[in-house]
Amino acid sequence: MSIKPFLPIGIGSLPHKDPFKASETILNYFPESPYWPQLPCKDLREGMLVQFTEGMPGVAMDGEKVYFHSPFYPAAEWEKFYEVSSENPLDHFAMGREYASGFYALLELLKDKKPILIKGQITGPITFGLGVSDEKKIPILYDPNLKEMFLKIITFKARWQERMLSGVAPEAETLIFFDEPILSGYGSISMNVGKEEIIECLNKVISALDGLSGIHICGATDWSLIMQTGIKVIHFDAYQFFSNMLAYASELNPFLLNGGRLAWGIVPSEEESLKKETTPSLMKNLEEKIDLFIREGIREEILIRNSLVSQSCGLASMSTELAERALHLTQELSSVMKKKYCP
Repeated sequence: MSIKPFLPIGIGSLPHKDPFKASETILNYFPESPYWPQLPCKDLREGMLVQFTEGMPGVAMDGEKVYFHSPFYPAAEWEKFYEVSSENPLDHFAMGREYASGFYALLELLKDKKPILIKGQITGPITFGLGVSDEKKIPILYDPNLKEMFLKIITFKARWQERMLSGVAPEAETLIFFDEPILSGYGSISMNVGKEEIIECLNKVISALDGLSGIHICGATDWSLIMQTGIKVIHFDAYQFFSNMLAYASELNPFLLNGGRLAWGIVPSEEESLKKETTPSLMKNLEEKIDLFIREGIREEILIRNSLVSQSCGLASMSTELAERALHLTQELSSVMKKKYCP
């Protein structure tokens, strides 16, 4: 991987309603490593559980809530799904402008840019499968036919994103994140999904990617499980849940030695915390936590070389001004860390 140490990256959601202004903001702060903005405040269809349902057979809406009919209704939609899945699935399952306006805005703005990394994102299979239910209110992950269907379509949409991003910036590396906030509940009584199934689902959806795959989990989880998948970039909330990741230092070490990357979500996405932080305070926080990993036996040069900086979570729930402050702090933190450690 040719990604620079401490390169800044973003988590998808922003509070903006204008996709071009959102994309211009991202390119202003992250010219080397932009990402396309998800804009749930603009349109319900850009919410994380709805955004990638376009083209899925049997999908329906109940007010603002998405759900699925039981297989195989409507029959025509399922027949179409099986037909196109074996022919030309990427174009059929492309994201439309109504569902991903920020994606198309970024593509247009990238035409005269030369980033070194472009990031896309999609709702991960476990969060999608447990977060969306059928008409009987049973999570669709538990229905084998619905599970097979949505795993295929998430895979197709991830690959389609990668292809489109590569098309506008062929020299840039691509990174597709699978957002899995629900995995912060892994191990709880309410989450009836086994380790093997999680690994299998994640490996399935990253299997078609040519570029880098990443995962975003904004809470405590069993990180050793994630490190057993083919995921190459792990994003964690380093602001609030660092101690949880530190507990997996012995597993993190071989992950980094084998080319994995750690994306530090060190810029808070909670409003009150964000208001009081500065670039020096965040740098101090990050350096102290890097030192704790070093004390656990991870070599400094390996950790530095494989670190990215980011926000702890998405920014859609805050004001536009604060969201842009988070991006600005991420940019400044990246700059001072690169200046000190990679002169």
